[in-house]
Amino acid sequence: MTRYLRHGILMLAAILLVAGVQTVVAQDAAQKKGAELYANLCASCHTPTPAKMMGKPVEALTAGMDKVKNMSSPSGPLLKMQENLKTLNAEQINDIAVYINQLKP
Repeated sequence: MTRYLRHGILMLAAILLVAGVQTVVAQDAAQKKGAELYANLCASCHTPTPAKMMGKPVEALTAGMDKVKNMSSPSGPLLKMQENLKTLNAEQINDIAVYINQLKP
């Protein structure tokens, strides 16, 4: 019985380790894609290090971008931001948010 329990615990540990590694790899990929998108579409207005957004929760950042993307009649800088956001899908918007989230103020 002890042998089976030990084997089960080792299997569970291996599964959790693999799942954790996959999550880190996925987050690293999102940060890399987000950094590229941010540099190409956002940094000219928001600067390369957007102090007011750095470290904010991903959900708050994506909600803000979605709000601008769906505005009915933006003007000024929001119009340019909306034009950029309309070219992006939800995953790309999330990648930008993941990138901004990991920046430290």
